[in-house]
Amino acid sequence: MGGALTTIGFDADDTLWHNERYFALSHDRFAALLAEHSERDHLMARLLEAERRNLPHYGYGIKGFTLSMIETAIEVTEGKAPPR
Repeated sequence: MGGALTTIGFDADDTLWHNERYFALSHDRFAALLAEHSERDHLMARLLEAERRNLPHYGYGIKGFTLSMIETAIEVTEGKAPPR
């Protein structure tokens, strides 16, 4: 056999593209639920900050995304996020 392995490639495009629409719908619904508390652009920026902050703890995936949305909702409503 040849030299040391230097590169590993992953092809997840099909899965990512298939689920992108659900990700976009989640953003839309999240923004709609919190529209009276925050402008969409500000809310999305805060959500992205939370996701980046939580990445080392939860990694990529739905769990980290959901927890970041909850955290962001609590932050932008100053603890008064409607439970529904």
